[in-house]
Amino acid sequence: MSLALNNLLICCRQLENDRATERRKEIETFKRLIRDPETVQDLDRHSDSKQGKYLNWDAVFRFLQKYIQKETECLRTAKPNVSVSTQISRQKKMQEISSLVRDFIKCANKRGPRLKCQELLNYIMDTVKDASNSIIYGSNCSNILLKDILSVRKYWCEISQQQWLELFSVYFRLYLRPSQDINRILVARIIHVVTKGCCSQTDGLNSKSFDFFSEAIHYARQEKKTAGLNYILAALIIFLKTLAVNFRMRVCELGDEILPTLLCIWTQDIFNDSLKGAVIELFQLQMCICHPRGAKTHEKGAYKSKKWQSILYNLYDLLVNEICHIGSRGKYSAGFRNTAFKENLIELMADICHQIFDEDTRSLEISQSCTTAQRESNDYSVACKRRKIEVGWEVIKDHLQKPQNDFDLMLWLQIITQLISKYPASLPNDELCPLLMILYQLLSQQRRGERTPYVLQCLTEIALCQGKKTDIESSQKSDLLKLWIKIWFVTFRGINSIQIQTENFALFGAIIQGSLLEIDREFWKLFTGSTCRPSSPAVCCLTLALTICVIPETLKTETEQNVCEVNRSFSLKESIMRWLLFHQSEDDIEDNKELPPILQSNFPHLMLEKILVSLTMKNCKAAMKIFQSVPECEYHQKDKEELPFSEVEELFLQTTFDKMDFLSTVKECTVEKYQSSFGFSVHQNLKGSLDHYLLGLSEQLLSNSSEVTNSETLVQCSVLLVGVLGCYCYVNIITEEEAYQSELFQKAKSLMQCAGESVSLFKNKTDEESRIGSLRSMMYLCSRCLCNSTKQNPNKITSGFFLRLLTSKLMNDIADICKSLASFIKKPFDYEKVKAEDDPNENLKDVNDSSSNLFHDCPSSSASDTNDPGENQSTIGAMNPLAEEYLSKQDLLLLDMLKFLCMCVTTSQTKSVSFRAADIRRRLLMLIDSLDFNKSLHLHMYLMLLKELPGEQYPLPVEDVVELLKPLSIVCSLYRRDQDVCKTILKHVLHVVTNLGQGNRDSEHAREAQGQFLTVIGAFWHLTKEKKCTFSVRMAIVKCLKTLLEADPYSKWAILNVKGEGYPINEIFPQFLTDDNHQVCMLTAESINRLFQDMKQDSSMFPKALPLKLQQTAFENAHLKAQEGMKGVFHDAENPELLDETYNRKSVFLMTIAIILHCSPVCEKQALFALCKSVKENGLDPHLVKKVLEKVSETFGYTRLEDFMASHLDYLVSEWLNLQDTAYSLSSFPFVLLNYTNVEDFYRSYYKVLIPHLVIRSYFDEVKSIANQIQEDWKRLLIACFPKILVNILPYFAYEDTGDSWMAQKRETATKVYDMLKSENLLGRQIDHLFTSNLPEIVVELLMTLHEPGNSDAGQSTDLCNFSGDLDPIPNPPCFPSHVIKATFAYISNCHKTKHKSILDILSKSPDSYQKILLAICEQAAETNNVYKKHRILKIYHLFVSLLLKDIKSGLGGAWAFVLRDVIYTLIHYINQRTSHLMGVSLRSFSLCCDLLNLVCQTAVIHCKDALENHLHVIVGTLIPLVNTQVEVQKQVLDLLKYLVIDNKDNENLYLTIKLLDPFPDHVVFKDLRITQQKIKYSRGSFSLLEEINHFLSVSVYDALPLTRLEGLKDLRRQLEQHKDQMINLMRASQDNPQDGIVLKLVVSLLHLSKKAINHTGEKEVLEAVASCLGEVGPIDFSTIAVQHSKDTSYTKTVELFEDKELQWTLIMLNCLNNTLIEDGVKVRSAAVTCLKNILATKTGHKFWEIYKMTTDPMLTYLQPFRTSRKKVS
Repeated sequence: MSLALNNLLICCRQLENDRATERRKEIETFKRLIRDPETVQDLDRHSDSKQGKYLNWDAVFRFLQKYIQKETECLRTAKPNVSVSTQISRQKKMQEISSLVRDFIKCANKRGPRLKCQELLNYIMDTVKDASNSIIYGSNCSNILLKDILSVRKYWCEISQQQWLELFSVYFRLYLRPSQDINRILVARIIHVVTKGCCSQTDGLNSKSFDFFSEAIHYARQEKKTAGLNYILAALIIFLKTLAVNFRMRVCELGDEILPTLLCIWTQDIFNDSLKGAVIELFQLQMCICHPRGAKTHEKGAYKSKKWQSILYNLYDLLVNEICHIGSRGKYSAGFRNTAFKENLIELMADICHQIFDEDTRSLEISQSCTTAQRESNDYSVACKRRKIEVGWEVIKDHLQKPQNDFDLMLWLQIITQLISKYPASLPNDELCPLLMILYQLLSQQRRGERTPYVLQCLTEIALCQGKKTDIESSQKSDLLKLWIKIWFVTFRGINSIQIQTENFALFGAIIQGSLLEIDREFWKLFTGSTCRPSSPAVCCLTLALTICVIPETLKTETEQNVCEVNRSFSLKESIMRWLLFHQSEDDIEDNKELPPILQSNFPHLMLEKILVSLTMKNCKAAMKIFQSVPECEYHQKDKEELPFSEVEELFLQTTFDKMDFLSTVKECTVEKYQSSFGFSVHQNLKGSLDHYLLGLSEQLLSNSSEVTNSETLVQCSVLLVGVLGCYCYVNIITEEEAYQSELFQKAKSLMQCAGESVSLFKNKTDEESRIGSLRSMMYLCSRCLCNSTKQNPNKITSGFFLRLLTSKLMNDIADICKSLASFIKKPFDYEKVKAEDDPNENLKDVNDSSSNLFHDCPSSSASDTNDPGENQSTIGAMNPLAEEYLSKQDLLLLDMLKFLCMCVTTSQTKSVSFRAADIRRRLLMLIDSLDFNKSLHLHMYLMLLKELPGEQYPLPVEDVVELLKPLSIVCSLYRRDQDVCKTILKHVLHVVTNLGQGNRDSEHAREAQGQFLTVIGAFWHLTKEKKCTFSVRMAIVKCLKTLLEADPYSKWAILNVKGEGYPINEIFPQFLTDDNHQVCMLTAESINRLFQDMKQDSSMFPKALPLKLQQTAFENAHLKAQEGMKGVFHDAENPELLDETYNRKSVFLMTIAIILHCSPVCEKQALFALCKSVKENGLDPHLVKKVLEKVSETFGYTRLEDFMASHLDYLVSEWLNLQDTAYSLSSFPFVLLNYTNVEDFYRSYYKVLIPHLVIRSYFDEVKSIANQIQEDWKRLLIACFPKILVNILPYFAYEDTGDSWMAQKRETATKVYDMLKSENLLGRQIDHLFTSNLPEIVVELLMTLHEPGNSDAGQSTDLCNFSGDLDPIPNPPCFPSHVIKATFAYISNCHKTKHKSILDILSKSPDSYQKILLAICEQAAETNNVYKKHRILKIYHLFVSLLLKDIKSGLGGAWAFVLRDVIYTLIHYINQRTSHLMGVSLRSFSLCCDLLNLVCQTAVIHCKDALENHLHVIVGTLIPLVNTQVEVQKQVLDLLKYLVIDNKDNENLYLTIKLLDPFPDHVVFKDLRITQQKIKYSRGSFSLLEEINHFLSVSVYDALPLTRLEGLKDLRRQLEQHKDQMINLMRASQDNPQDGIVLKLVVSLLHLSKKAINHTGEKEVLEAVASCLGEVGPIDFSTIAVQHSKDTSYTKTVELFEDKELQWTLIMLNCLNNTLIEDGVKVRSAAVTCLKNILATKTGHKFWEIYKMTTDPMLTYLQPFRTSRKKVS
């Protein structure tokens, strides 16, 4: 021990001396020694080394505490009755003692916090809590706490949750203590800071803490003292913002309790402006909590109570009076100069008006709780007076019309503006005209006061509001138009005023955007002359005008002077260009050295460039629309921060399920349309002028002196040039290569080189502050120009051009500056570097062994702390190490440059650039080695690299990821207790996670990087389990885990190793569903789809479903955890303290199930049943459940919730009954979810679903109960349900006996039930009759049970297995594979009395059975939007049709022709309904259709001779487009085409039809098909144009399939184009006889085709092809009589065949109905079937049949199934 320390130790020991004089002498020595430099140095060294055997600051502090205790005890035991001077002396002594403590702490911590936080806190808390200590001690200790502990970040992070809560409790009790000696302001300040600490560093505060604030507010009212109340209110706001997430209802109730008190205090005129501001902020917060996003009703998510409503009315009345009071003063008082107060007052007033304004309510009666009389009395129990107040738009209009000063009027104008802007729907239609009239009058008065801008702002919002309204009556529109015209002209006159130019242009833009009036030529003159300069508002207005209006070519020149007179030699477009670029009229550009406004203003990114390029286009409006339709680049959206508390408002609406964006349908992922689809033409003269002007502008900058042009101006001009080139490239005017070779690009390079010189100059003088601002602006402009989007857009193209401008020297210079600035840290205010209390490397000794060691609980070090920020700091509590206040101007420049370099490196990975990106990246990574993470700047730098260097779209090389992640564990260990820093770190690593999931994951570097990252995340997860992370950190952890799941959805490498055990991420993630924080739970629930889907989008842009096993496990885990959280509070649901938590837990459960329903078809039924079960078990609110299910069903395409629920009802009822619990009887089923209010209606609607499930379980008593409740005979109900009952029985009879005990039990049950049904007590002998009469229905029901797994046993594998997938959901029970269904059909045929060979023989006895079955299957397919169910029905269709085709030779009872045609057209219609991109189940469905179509065609060719002849053109025409558009099935389609055309070219029945086919495309894949068809077509020689046209007209195709003529139309256009000479002759012949001319027939045919193409598949392609043909034909002068509708040939034929009118009508109707049978609409076909049966059942129908069957028309062949036997003819 040194001599200095030895002296201090001796002195410390003497401080305990019993003699006061000795102590007094030693304390002076003590004060001297602790300031001695040598002593201080030794104490610092020993404190840092943590060696307890040496004297350190903590040991000295313990000696000092003993001294203070001794002195205090002496003072306490001294004689109480002494003179005044003695008392004063004692107080002075106490003051000295308490000051000594603070001086010692300052001395010890001057070079950084070295005293232990626990020691300091224990001393302070003991002193403050000890009632025997004087006020002086308590006050001084409180000052120490506030200024020397809570302001030090290290201490802030070391205070435990228990200590925070103790501080909170102790100081609130102090504040509420009725003592006059307490410094309430100091105590309130501490409460404010402690509340912030509790909320940011712990999750300890709970709903019980509400009572403290409630008491404090009531205390302020009773004592009429507001000392420190502003700090209490500020603390309350922090407290409510944090706790509202978990305790929304409790917070609302607290508002009901304390807000009336605050209103009462306000009316007592004891509030200053500062306090009023705090109260307004509190009310704003309460409005957000009670009315998230402006919700007005409970049904929309608002909190409603009579008390709260009364508070709103009183607050409205109070604020109206306050506004009048402010207005009467004429200006704001000192406190009101704070614009935040004014803005908050306006926003709050607008929110209140939105809530209480009602079209039906003009006045309200309010309770006046604080009258003047009561204010004079202390008796607050006096009955409240009531009085009326006026509300509504009438009140607002009155305020606008009152004679008053501008200031009062301005406030009301701002309130109206805010109200309409935030809630456009709150302005009724009938108030538009009156309000506009008043505002017009105010505007036209044109006073010089300040109100005009506010009038214009108000008008702007009204214009935007009116533009959104679609229900304005025409008469009102006329009045509004007149008013807007007047307003337009008044505004136009004031455009010269610079003070209101921004507002004027905003109003013009709003009027144009809403198309409220037609703009005239005078408007365009604003952008051609000297009336106004190019500014951001003017350019934004011009953008809207160019997008919405057609720009005139020229401006009419008046005789008098006008603004565009100087531009007469230019077109309007060129004049606007010149105005934008130079704002000059006749001055020579080169003589003017002043910089044009375009380079002095900050315009929205690429807005100018888009305008300039659009002006050079022939169709300026279309070009501008294309540019404006491009979505904003993600980078440019990042800076747009949401409003404070908006996330929590959204959470409230999600909790009440009034906002369900998470259930929105998947975005329409169309294939990227590149600019090749744009067909813009450019005015070469205008383009040349623009290039000339831009080059002139560049030359002006390059030639002027550096005093005029700084670096940012050069960059701005360079960006302008490449931006113009980028926009030209986007619309295909030039190519990228042409852009690189252009003179504009060369000038841009020159400009950037000049700008780079200023960077080189700064590199040698980095301390030159005068250039920092300019360089920061330059970095901003450069960064803004970069875009890492993967989609082709102007931003991306411009970004590529800009990257090519960056030279290697410039990039290296910027990197050098970064290195230089990083090594020289200049502080914005003086503070010393804090030495780490412990070596961070010690914390990481076992980092690879156990991630929990990473953040072990030893004393932590933290970021640098200030010496004594004390009262100088404006932040609450200790300053965050990431606070911008720590950064100097050089530091901010360094971070800007670092970000720019990172962006360049990231975006240049797929571009050709002039610098070596890999070298720059390496230099950036090398910076990490020199970083000291105790320094705020270096922490910022590392976080910047962590966030920006790993690109989301373009990942880092994995070895660089390793380097980037190396310090991560050190940084996290260093700041493990700083919740704000931890949250930021986790937020910044998200892109790193994405990188970990890309590239070669099995390489050594990849495993190392993954290990580094997972170690850190594992440590954080371990801390969450130990309750050492606040909710904000846990939110960040959940986001990290979510991103990890996206990177590794199978959890192959995303496994956390904690204490030697591995925990896959997909198992950890659901655990957060039971988190203590509601927001964390909801985020987890909302992201639960990551456990079911691979979110990495492939070419289809859709998420891919995970394997079945993973999904099933995920469902079990998620369901279990969500239910666990709910059950934990369900039993204490009546406890008022748990009301919020109960509701929240139920919302989390509901959210989880809703997401699973939405994203996992394979778990859909389980999730839905879990929901139904939970309604009963856990008391879920059925109305809330219905709200969610309605949204889910809507996203699935159901128009009604009942339809969605009914589609799963079989499964739900079966599982419900399988619970075999008396509590789960059928009557207890939550039928309310099907929108039924009573069980009787539910039974009546769904008894056909319910009864079969009861019967198979032998619950006949419940069947009788259902019959009784719906007042039906129960046996009749059994008969009605007979087909479905048999489906639960027959398959088990047909099942092969494999020795399966489960199957044996099922067969036994089925036998037992069937025997009971056959008994006389039930159906008896009529069961056989029911069997026969319901056979088609039974067949349909059996078919509907099909479930063909994709992994069937080899022995039972079928063709249908090829079209099955592992993720095909299991259908409603019962379900069976196809071999069981076939066996059941065989069983039925064997049991039939006639002993037919197959079931088809039985069905053939009634030929319409086939039609019924086929139609029933199609109806099932048409009723569902579920792709899996539709696919399963297609498999059913395939199964049944395959059975029919095998027996087609038998004639199917005469129905063979109908069956073939029906199947062909059904398949063609389904093929035409395909999506643009086939994948997954839709691809399998399509392949199945092609397979079945192939089977049908082959069967028809082999067995049915000419049956395919009439349908070949439709089949071929449908298949041709699929070859190129659907690559996945190209081979399958081509094989079918080759079979039909090539393999059957010699088929006598198909030869002529093949000849009439439209030609195949001239494409290599169609080569053989095209040659074969043309060989047949031109077998007798080539065709003339006339023959080609006749050939085209000879094909008669079904009107509903115009796409089948597409290739014929394309070939016809080629023929017309190639044979113009022959066309002339045809035209002449048509002119001679237009009515019978071939050209007329062709035109009529083309028009007919175009008419039929509307609203059909291929509409656009067919219309374009028709237009091309008509274009080749050219304009023809036909007579009016010539182009007329030709009569249908069937009418002529009818007259020839029949004289009897009834028979004629019958033929016409049957022809129409026959065509209708092949319509796409199933309901139309069903109606046609009914009509056919009715017609053919009449005597006329029978007579017609007998006559018409003698003709050669095949129509009756198709109608055979609908013919009725002679006996049944009526």
